[in-house]
Amino acid sequence: MKVAFFGAYDPSYPRTRVLREGLEAHGAEVVAIQVPVGAPVGLRELELALRWLGRAHGLDAVLVPSFGHRDVPLAGLLGRAAGAPVLFDPLVSRWDTQVGDLGRLAPGSLSAGRMRASDRLSLRLADEVLCDTWEHGDFFASEFGVDRRKLARIPVGADTFAFTLGDRRAPHPSVGVLDVVFVGGYLPLHGVRTVIEAASLLEERHGTRIASFTLIGSGMTLPTVERDVAAGGLTTVRLCRRMPYEDALARLARADLALGIFGTTPKAARVVPHKVFQAMALGLPVVTRRSAAIAEFFRDDEHLVLVPAGDAAALARAIEALAADPERRNRMGDAARLAVRAQGSPTRIGELLLETIDRVRSTSRNGRRR
Repeated sequence: MKVAFFGAYDPSYPRTRVLREGLEAHGAEVVAIQVPVGAPVGLRELELALRWLGRAHGLDAVLVPSFGHRDVPLAGLLGRAAGAPVLFDPLVSRWDTQVGDLGRLAPGSLSAGRMRASDRLSLRLADEVLCDTWEHGDFFASEFGVDRRKLARIPVGADTFAFTLGDRRAPHPSVGVLDVVFVGGYLPLHGVRTVIEAASLLEERHGTRIASFTLIGSGMTLPTVERDVAAGGLTTVRLCRRMPYEDALARLARADLALGIFGTTPKAARVVPHKVFQAMALGLPVVTRRSAAIAEFFRDDEHLVLVPAGDAAALARAIEALAADPERRNRMGDAARLAVRAQGSPTRIGELLLETIDRVRSTSRNGRRR
């Protein structure tokens, strides 16, 4: 099996890394037909076409990685010429992200309309659309008219590095102040202000005796979070700027408890983010928001702890309970690791992706190309 990863994408992005590792784990050849993210329009397409000429021989499929909406039309043209179906892994809707989640574009504006049209075009032109959860798949179908028969659910999973760190992770002390870590980009869907509110509640009740919080990353809501920490005079919260991926995961591996997402946006209810899969692959207990998406993969109080979205009081109570019960933390971390290995390891992701490629190739051969 020979698969081309095509477009202006970041090969180190966790989702893309897991898909590549998954294919390679099963002996597939992955070729990169790639230009840098942010390459200028026009030059981007020319460079991709030139790279295609030297690497496209014998392709079984073309995969456009996450956020590559603009690259699907060209991938479709080249893929059809080569007889190779095109799979698109959008991960998110650009329109939904910019309008609904980040609020950067006004609903009904010309820019929002163009972005929505780009989403619709790319999703419809692809022969197969990957979705990380069925909640996301349903959104693609209802908002953009994607035929549900060409949706394939492949979770974001965790890469080999996360599982290897988990194998090496040393046993942690069962007593003392709980080391709680969040790693993320401070997006609205992350709900980081809920974490700060929970930390404030715990500090009011217990001082510094229950938990310390380390938040790693930077992004849109960081200035607000910094103000909240300063205004509250919180001594249990430490904010660390973005660091290299490997360093961030190594720090997370030393934690007692990992935090997922707590945002209240519709998009937050449709995703199970990398940080949840990565922390579980490390063998950490995780607290994150309740949603139909996460229920597709994991069970509350067995694999992780779920709390209502945006509910700082519930998050504080969950942390208190886990701080008081180290055996439960260890049991949950072990169960989490097993569950993620079964559903989100590169090996499992590779199986799902190869099954999807075989199915869409069979459909194409039978003359029902979508």
